[in-house]
Amino acid sequence: MPSQKKMGESMRKIGISEEIITQFDCTDQKGNRPEPIIEFIDLMDKLLTKEQCLAVMEREGCCKGGQRDKDCKSFGNEHKDKPLAEKLALLSTVQYMMAPRQNSDGSFTVTMQGHQNGVHMGKTTCSCGTIKKLKQPFSVSKTYCGCCAGHFLYHYQNALGVKLRLKEINSSPLETNGEQPCSFTFEVV
Repeated sequence: MPSQKKMGESMRKIGISEEIITQFDCTDQKGNRPEPIIEFIDLMDKLLTKEQCLAVMEREGCCKGGQRDKDCKSFGNEHKDKPLAEKLALLSTVQYMMAPRQNSDGSFTVTMQGHQNGVHMGKTTCSCGTIKKLKQPFSVSKTYCGCCAGHFLYHYQNALGVKLRLKEINSSPLETNGEQPCSFTFEVV
């Protein structure tokens, strides 16, 4: 789940003016309720550019430790001398890292696959525990999904040995009631 406090800190780091930042409640809420975070992100969508929203959200992301972290770092060490295209082709061998597809401009796109737990009516759903608390029907800005993108950005950087930037949140089950999966595009910085 994104952190209001951390998002406020990220806004300062990327140079958002204090005049804009003071319009946000950058204190972390008690509990694990989605509504304050969704309100925060809705305000981001209103007051920030798309690029600023992506830059803030790519710094988010939960689960940056554990087995996935170990697996991605191990993959990175094992394949450090291979070209990026070859690493991307091999990355699907790491559990839960999907099958990134390299684009003609050098960026790559990752699409989450599979139905998880039926939070949405469609074919795919959000894996965020906080979102699972919302009652149907609901629609949440795909900017929220930048948190999940931040999780993958962290792990892909470790696996690929390159610095990345979130270029686009292509689709989200949050905006489409599960009809479209999460899909992110990253570019090498």
